[in-house]
Amino acid sequence: MPFNIFEKADSKLLAWIRDVSVVREITTSCRLIEEGSTPDGLFVVESGAITVCTKQADGGSLALASLKAGNLVGEMSWLEERPAVASIDAGPGSRLLQIPREALESINQSEAFICHLLYRLIAEKLALQVQGQNAWVHRFAATDQEPLRKVLVLFAELEEKDVAWIARSGKFKRLVAGDVLLQEGDNVPGLYLLLAGEARISITENGSWQSVGSSRRGELLGELTMLNPQAAGAAANVDTLTGIELLMLDKEELSMTLNADPRLAKRFYKGIARMLSQRSRDQLLSRGFAEASRIAEELIDNEQLGLDQLSAISSAGLRFDWLCRQFQDKEG
Repeated sequence: MPFNIFEKADSKLLAWIRDVSVVREITTSCRLIEEGSTPDGLFVVESGAITVCTKQADGGSLALASLKAGNLVGEMSWLEERPAVASIDAGPGSRLLQIPREALESINQSEAFICHLLYRLIAEKLALQVQGQNAWVHRFAATDQEPLRKVLVLFAELEEKDVAWIARSGKFKRLVAGDVLLQEGDNVPGLYLLLAGEARISITENGSWQSVGSSRRGELLGELTMLNPQAAGAAANVDTLTGIELLMLDKEELSMTLNADPRLAKRFYKGIARMLSQRSRDQLLSRGFAEASRIAEELIDNEQLGLDQLSAISSAGLRFDWLCRQFQDKEG
């Protein structure tokens, strides 16, 4: 399903984008983003031939997409503060809007309403991106390599009062090994937060389930459907081989709460966007793609992580552990 910012974005957000953006008119072919580098902001395509490709572990290259008007790139690197997973090439005659990193950081600190619209828009884009990857990524053999810097990204964004609300509002559920939480096309009544165990994510192809990834403690399930109101039920099958414990947040109650509090909405949608970005990245890395990005990350020592990042990682773990303790020994 195509994603077009000019059709999806709120008018106030579009006005902000046009106000802060630098217009890039491409006269000769150029590389806007180099895989493994850190791009200087986001790019919105207005017109032209824009291609996305990623490097493979065997030295080859895979074309991921040809972009159209309204497409957005560069958001994954910005959200996660990690190297780009793909290169972006622009052909002659292309025109793009570049949102500078300085403008993104400025709005992140001062404009909760516009900022929550931006994070929600990015989350919607990434939800469609992950859904698109699900359709083909299973055709490539998975590696045994564990993704780098796996952290509780959602809880790194939430505050203690947000987690307390989740504890009050969530309905506890326990599944044993072999249980199915969702099948493709099922109605998805809420958003599921995984407290313990591992859920397997798969799609149905030729009558059989093909694994496309997994979700672990601290991650969400059902967010693809929540972010895409046009979705006809669950986007994937979700079951467990080991058993899981989770909380279900009712979609209608969650929506009303977020609409009433732009600051909470900003934190929530930023966390979901970062989680989806991490999931998309992990899918590529686990199939031997984004090789230049992987090499770039291996060169980054943990000691180079900023104090703010380390503090966020530590706080995320404490908040999540507190939430889990509220449901210890609870019947599901």
